Amino acid sequence: MKTQILILLFCGAMLAGPLTTQAQDSRIAVGAMINSPTGLSAKLWLNDEVAVDGAFSFNIGDFSNFYFHSDALLHKETDNANLLIHYGLGARLFWSDANSDVRASLRAPAGVSYAIEDTDFEGFFEFAPTLDFSPDFLFGFGGAVGMRVYLN
Repeated sequence: MKTQILILLFCGAMLAGPLTTQAQDSRIAVGAMINSPTGLSAKLWLNDEVAVDGAFSFNIGDFSNFYFHSDALLHKETDNANLLIHYGLGARLFWSDANSDVRASLRAPAGVSYAIEDTDFEGFFEFAPTLDFSPDFLFGFGGAVGMRVYLN
C-alpha cells in the first residue's frame, strides 16, 4: 500500500505542472524512444527555451516492471536552426516485481534534438546520469534515442 501511494503522489506531482500551462500557446509532441527507457515519450514546450518532457514504459511478463520519468529542460540554440542542445533536471520512478521495490531517482539529462525541416517531426538523443535515493543510493546512467511528432 505504501508503494502504491508513493507512485500515485509522484505521478500526480509530475503531471500537475504541465497541466496548468496547457491553456497557453504551447507545443505538444508525442512519440517513442528506445534504449533506457524504451517506451512512449512526450514533450510540452512552456516557452521558447523551456520544456517539460516525460517517458513511460511497462512490461508484463515473468518479471513485470513500470518506468516513468519527467524532466524540466532548458534548450540552447546552435548555428543550425533545426538543432537544439538541452539539459535539465528531473525525477524517475522504476518498479519491478522481481524485488517489489520502487526505485526513486534524480536525473540530469543532456542531449540534442533535431527538427526535421518542413515536417512536424523531431528526432532526439539523450544521456542521463541518475542517482537512486530509494531504497538504496546507487549511481547509474540512462540514455535513449527517439522520434516525436508535434500535434499542434
